Amino acid sequence: MIPLQVVDIDFDSVCEKRYDIALFASGYESRSIYLPGLIDPNLILNPLVFGFMEEPYAGKRLDNDNFYRERWNCEPIPLSASDDKPIYEHLHEHAQEVNGPLHILLDYSSMSRIWYAAVLNWSRLAVLGKEVIIDFIYSMGRYREYKKPMIIQEMVSIPGCEGRAYRLRESVAVFGLGFHGEAALYVLDQLEADTVYAFLASPGSSKEYVNKTYEINKDLINNYKTRPVLEMPLASIESCYRYIAETIAPHRPDGEITLVPMGPKPHVLASILVAMHFREVACLRVSGAPNPIDVLPTGEIVTTRVIVKGG
Repeated sequence: MIPLQVVDIDFDSVCEKRYDIALFASGYESRSIYLPGLIDPNLILNPLVFGFMEEPYAGKRLDNDNFYRERWNCEPIPLSASDDKPIYEHLHEHAQEVNGPLHILLDYSSMSRIWYAAVLNWSRLAVLGKEVIIDFIYSMGRYREYKKPMIIQEMVSIPGCEGRAYRLRESVAVFGLGFHGEAALYVLDQLEADTVYAFLASPGSSKEYVNKTYEINKDLINNYKTRPVLEMPLASIESCYRYIAETIAPHRPDGEITLVPMGPKPHVLASILVAMHFREVACLRVSGAPNPIDVLPTGEIVTTRVIVKGG
């Protein structure tokens, strides 16, 4: 097991804290700049902004790039959503300047899961003998329209979350449900799981989204011998992390366990953290073609502190 400590914190404490490194993403969503607009740039020693190479002119992307130039004095670094090498390089460069515990701020509201998984992998594998404290911040969003059905392009393990290399007595799949019902069914068919669990965000960013998630995923819930759906709060990654760990606990000794988070990013982060804590657990990244839909900030914020003992 990899030692990780996961706790919920309040956003006010983030706004008052000094950080050695901050990582932001410039995407096409309006919420890409919501939280960076609330944080004082003078409290960040080394801000880093990564801009998606995919769909570079879609939605609010150009406006968001300009925001980071003007408020943060940062030129967004072009990066593919599936590339994490530059993140390792930049973290390594700036970490050399810090003595003692390293404090990192990470806004993953519009960020690729490959990018924030890279920060966790770097913290636990590349930082020898140093404690890394990562404050994850997330702006809940309101969709102007629902996402189109996902056409799956790739289904691979997230780096650092590969799980066991061999199958044991049973295969267990744990789905985090979102707005991709047909894609989730396809993944389930490919996994051929003996036991299926599913969870969704409730309370979520709205009651409407909870009902929509149940409706979109009704075939998976009703027809595939899924255990009763687990409702987990969107606003508490600490709780979600604990619930997922408790759910898979009976299967860990001799089960092939795969987490498939296809819902909101806080539940994706919780799944990644569980898979990184328990080496025998895998976490999949299911991705489709870019689908630029604007997401507006609701004003609600999820803030989580992850403490990693490097090396």
